[in-house]
Amino acid sequence: MCAEIEKPLITVITCCYNSAKTISVSIESMLRQSYDNFEYIIVDGRSSDNTLEVIEKYRDKFNGRLTVISEKDSGMYDAINKGIRNANGVIIGILNSDDYYASHALESVAEWFRKENYPLLVLGGDMMRVSEFGKNIVRYSFRDEQVERKQCFGHPSMFAAKAVYDRIGLYDTGYRWAADGDWQYRAMEDNEVRYVLTHEVYNHMREGGATDNRKNRWQWFRERSRMQIAHKRGSRFKIYFSEFKKVIATDVKAILPEKIKNRIYVNKYTERRK
Repeated sequence: MCAEIEKPLITVITCCYNSAKTISVSIESMLRQSYDNFEYIIVDGRSSDNTLEVIEKYRDKFNGRLTVISEKDSGMYDAINKGIRNANGVIIGILNSDDYYASHALESVAEWFRKENYPLLVLGGDMMRVSEFGKNIVRYSFRDEQVERKQCFGHPSMFAAKAVYDRIGLYDTGYRWAADGDWQYRAMEDNEVRYVLTHEVYNHMREGGATDNRKNRWQWFRERSRMQIAHKRGSRFKIYFSEFKKVIATDVKAILPEKIKNRIYVNKYTERRK
């Protein structure tokens, strides 16, 4: 078996802007990986805080496996695309600058790619939602029937063969918040691309990200609606109604006490796993 399959190089990309308060957790999770054949690309949007100083403190610990790009960009997905263009790995993962990977994540991903031995593979794991202080709240478990129905699963826990990006293209920067959903739909619409869910927790997603922010909710609504209409995911009424409920949920979540909000998460996603 060739080295590319036996021990594939994995590229992990983190995009950041003024992330000094959170990015060390993401970086340290890469240093804790039990799998060592990876490269780590951090794409910084010319931060005005001390994000780059924080990153530089870790450079020597990566023994040449860390690449830092710092220049202005036109948004998160533009930055991700830069990382992909600079990637040498045959597998690519996207780690947000306020999230972190489980220590076994890359080892598990490499094993699944070896086992599947298929060039156009997209792998999805579960996600653990954690508080801003790192306390586990609820596990997001994605179901096999979501893949069968060509529904999106969690982008932060997704790893895709670089060959898939080469085949269907990069993220559409016309979307500010919803380009990851658009990319997954494009991949699912290609019958040559294979999706596999591992049901292992790869990513720990921190509360308080951009999609949790009430200021972004209407732009999120417009983009998600436009994207799903473009991919013919249902009638306009059904799509608008579904996305509107998410806007209301964001508003309600913002005023709920933490204990009640977390209990709702647990009840919802525990029921999903049954």
